[in-house]
This record gives sequence, C-alpha cells and structure tokens, in this order.
Amino acid sequence: MKYEQTLKDATKDFNENILPGLEEFVRIDNLSPDFDPKWETNGKAEKAGNHLVNWAMKQGVKGLKAELYKEKGRTPLVFIEIDAQGSDKNVLLYGHFDKQPPLGKWDEGLHPNKPVKKNGLLYGRGAADDGYALFAIVESIKLIQMQNGKHGRIVITIESGEESGSPDLVYYLKTLKDRIGNPNLMICMDSGCKDYSSIWLTTSLRGIASVEFEVECLKESVHSGTGSGIAPDSFTVMRILLDRLDDSKTSKVIAPLSVEIPKYRIEDAQKLAEYQKEKAVTELVNLSEGVKPLTEDYKEIILNNTWRPTVVVTGITGFPPAEGAGNVLRAKTKAKISVRLPPTFNGKDAEKVLVDILTKDPPYNSKVTINSIFSGNGWAAKDMHVSLKKSFSESSKFLFGKDYYNSGEGGSIPFIAELAELYPKCEIVVTGVLGPGSNAHCLNECLNLDYTTKMIVALSHSIYDFCNQ
Repeated sequence: MKYEQTLKDATKDFNENILPGLEEFVRIDNLSPDFDPKWETNGKAEKAGNHLVNWAMKQGVKGLKAELYKEKGRTPLVFIEIDAQGSDKNVLLYGHFDKQPPLGKWDEGLHPNKPVKKNGLLYGRGAADDGYALFAIVESIKLIQMQNGKHGRIVITIESGEESGSPDLVYYLKTLKDRIGNPNLMICMDSGCKDYSSIWLTTSLRGIASVEFEVECLKESVHSGTGSGIAPDSFTVMRILLDRLDDSKTSKVIAPLSVEIPKYRIEDAQKLAEYQKEKAVTELVNLSEGVKPLTEDYKEIILNNTWRPTVVVTGITGFPPAEGAGNVLRAKTKAKISVRLPPTFNGKDAEKVLVDILTKDPPYNSKVTINSIFSGNGWAAKDMHVSLKKSFSESSKFLFGKDYYNSGEGGSIPFIAELAELYPKCEIVVTGVLGPGSNAHCLNECLNLDYTTKMIVALSHSIYDFCNQ
C-alpha cells in the first residue's frame, strides 16, 4: 500500500461519506444502560446499532456481512465479519456506540444531539467516544481493498454497554467464539492521545478498586460541647484509617498495592516527559492558581499516573452543609474511595488488602463497616510485534513527521484485561482519538476530524502490514 494514495482516498471518503454517517449517529440520543432505565423498550440502542450496520453494508467492502446481534435482556452488539482477502491472519477490532448523558447545558450553538462542524471539530455526544470507531474500522478495510491489498479475516464488535461497564461483552464474545475464531491481532479504538501531532499507543491501563465504608462511634449524635473529649470523632477515625492507605503529606500509597515497574515502561515515561514537559500536568488537570502538582519531575508524574497506586476520596456523607452545621459531634461518617491500581496488580487481591487495612484493629474499637467493594483489573501490553512497531512508526512519520509514542493511561478499561485472558496469544493494540479538548463524558464533546482521518490511515496500514508479514 502507498501512503499517499491511502491518505488521499481516506480524506475524500471521510468528507463525502463518513462525516454524514457520523453526524446522523450523533443525532440519535441513545444512552448507555446505566443512564437510561428504559433502554430495553425505547428502541434507541437498536436505532443507533442499525444505523451503523446499514452504513457498513453500503460501503462496498468485499465479503462484509453485518448484523445487530441481541439476546433478551442484553445490550445489542454490532457484529461484522469480513472474509479474508489473501491472508490467513484473523483480526478482531473493537469499539462501542453507547453514549454518556448530555450532563448539562452545552455552549451556545452546541447540542449533544445536533452535530456541529466548527474549526475542524465535530461537536456532539458520542462522536469521539466512541461513535467514530465503526466508521474508522470499516473504512480502514475499505482502503486496503481500494489498493487491491491483501488482508486476513476481519471481525468487528461494536458494543452498546461500555459506558456501563461492558456487562455483556465477554458473554457475547464467548457465545460467538466459533464465529470469531482465534484472533492473531485485536485492536481497541476506545483510548486516547496526548496531543494531535503524533500517533499514540496505549501500553497500560490502571486497575480500580472502589470501596464504600462507614465509621460509627456513637449510637446517636450529641452536642459537641457535651461529647467532645470523651467520645472519638468518626471523621477523625476515618482520617486515621485513610492514613493507613496513603501518606497524607505526600499522597504516596503505603499500603502493599505497588508493583515493580518494567524498565522499558520507565524508559517510555522518560521519553514522554522529555517531549511533553509541563504538558504532562497541564493537559490532564487545571490546577487552581498557585497550586503545585505533587512533584515537578515529569517522569515521576507520568509514572504516578500510570503505574503507581493512588487513593482518592470521591464522596462523603453524614455531614450537614457547612452553612447550616451546628455544634454536633456526629455519630458516624460514610465515605467512598477510588483506589487506582498498577496495571498488573490483581483487583481481587487489592480488595483483600483494602478490607484488612480498613477494618483490622480500628482506632478506639470503632465500628467500621464495608458497605460495598468492587474491583476491575488493569492491563499491561506485551512488547509489540516487530511488524506493528515498524508500521506505526512509518505511519506516524509520514502523517506527522515524527515517531509514535507509547503511553500509559491513568484510567481503567477493565474489559481489555478480560480480552487478554480470552485471547492470551493475541497481539493487543489499544489506541484512540480522545485527546486534549475532546471532552469525553463532559460538556461539548468533540472529534478532531483531521486527526481521525490520519488515524484511519495508520489503522489501515497496521492491519495490512500485520496481515502481510
């Protein structure tokens, strides 16, 4: 395949064919099941899924068969099979088409379900996360065929429950295993990029453990003048328990939740720190004026965010609003914490560690109750196949004038670890277009159109090169 021709064909087809289909997808207000109690009956998921199926079937891709697969009580799945064209490889590609809710009022002139093209961006809920995926994947195969290139058998799975934790994905993959076969390569299109001037590959995802726990010290609340100095304060006890997890002066986790970071990932972090510099901080968080990050060593910032455990208190109940709070020693305090885990730390093991630390020998023999706990495993990529390294390097240099970057993500996509368990011999590549300003899950979500076009080119060449190695 010739890059110049691929880019020319992709640019033309994106403007004339993909963009109209993607705009129509944005107009469909299908929400992920967790945000739509009527998802099984209102037909919105089916409408969005059928739109994707119908678009795919109109692209003239040889050997393409598409359907909206659904079982009762389960979210629908866009399932596409494309016959091999001269290669014995088997490639599985993933995306999702369920959406987050609007969240609130978007900026003037923008709307979650009214696509707006402005300054090279397409605004609309689900455009970048992850509606573009089906269009990009089908187009990538179409581009190979347009140059009479060989490719292996292609299976495309676009689920409709990712924003709700992918409750049915693994079930469907197991149910359809005979049709899927044994993939040699799996590519997930639902990740991000640090900027729009290079190709970015996600090499790790942190796991997560979420705990809701309660500390009770009194049967009933009492006047603070009466009870303080006699009974322990439930919030003080909670602070002591949290200090068992991480050092409140440094935010360094002291609980046994760490792993040894692979040397090559430390090298990736150093390379990325030299490239991003202060953007390692500013592209991810907007610090209040005068506030400093946890460290000004950018390599350490990157490793903190991708390979080290962290603890964040995400919610507290039991407090009255500060404006109306009286002088009361409260009986109990409840908190929810989010513990991000290193990519290779098992979630179930983390649950045991957390329960033990929070409940064993509580201060003053306070009553500590774990109300809920769940976890999801992270994922760490294997060293990528040489053909893929070469392909992404060549694509990035042609499209952007520089090599691609490896980068870990601080967030979690638990099903990636599940896919790795299902297909242990499969090469797994995780990438995506969620870059600065894309606002996934937030107001004014948008898709960078030029970058997406170039990513389609890179995706097409990576599949072609892998299938023809």
